[in-house]
Parts: sequence; C-alpha cells; structure tokens
Amino acid sequence: MSSWNKQIARLFTEHKKALEAFVARRTGNSQVAADLTQESFLRLARLPADKQIDNLPAFLFTIASNLVRDHQRQAIRRERLDGGEPSDELASEAPGADDQLAAQQEQALMQAAIQALPEATRHIFLLYHVDGCTYREIGERMNVTPRSVEYQLRRALLDCRAFIQARLAGDARGQRP
Repeated sequence: MSSWNKQIARLFTEHKKALEAFVARRTGNSQVAADLTQESFLRLARLPADKQIDNLPAFLFTIASNLVRDHQRQAIRRERLDGGEPSDELASEAPGADDQLAAQQEQALMQAAIQALPEATRHIFLLYHVDGCTYREIGERMNVTPRSVEYQLRRALLDCRAFIQARLAGDARGQRP
C-alpha cells in the first residue's frame, strides 16, 4: 500500500464518523450523508499522490461541504422541474444566523477547553490536530515516546470533553461554572 493510500486509510479511520455527522447535520438525511461521505473520500483518494495538501482533514471537510452544496442545488433543480416550490431549507445555501452563532459558540467553547489543558498536553494536542504531526514526530519534538503522545492526546480529549460538559451543564442551569 502506497504512502498516499495509507494516509487516506488513516484519515478514513480517524474522521469518517465526524465527517458523516457533519454532512448529516447539513443535509438532514443520514443516507445522503453516508453517500456524500463516501464520495468525499473517493474524490480525495483520486487526487494525485504528489499533490501538496497542508491539512488533509480540513481539505476533506471542504470536499464534503462542496458536495453538500452541490446536492442541495440539485435538489432545488429537481423540485423546480417537478413544478413545486423549493423548500426554505434547501433554498438557503449559506448557514443561517442561528447556525453561525451556534458554530461560533462551539468554536469558542472548544478553544477555551484547549486553553485549559496543561501546557505540554495542549502543545501535543495542537501539534497533532492542527499541524498534522504523527505521534513519532511529536515524540521527537517533545522528547517523549509515541506511546506517551498517544496517552496525552487521549487525556486531552477526555479533559476537553469534561470541560465542555461542565460548561454546558452550567449554562443549562443559567450559570457559568
């Protein structure tokens, strides 16, 4: 298996569920989400192996977002050809103000959770999730074993989840923790 195919396989293992959830939220249809997710990975896999992509997960999500947009446009065209009016949900390609606000709040909450991590753990988390470094590369930079990197990443995710849950529980009670 080539290095490119290994990258695609790793990306599939690590991001398929999140990508499918992302698409499902935008289409409102789990079957369409599954199809568009598969098509996203196929399109990425068809790219030349020597194509320089700085952030594969972000590129994959961009492919999926474009496929969702294309799907919505096709649905609008089909609706018009059938003589009906397109639904408001399909007519709007851009996220609404509520969606944008919710996305901004989610992003701010995740950033706060990451900032709350211990410095070394935060650095490992960012090297992996933002810079796309492997466990070995991070280990070499941080002078730790790849197994320690794996542990720190697991710990970071658990800590972020706990931070977000605590913050959301506080908001549900009308207060900030």
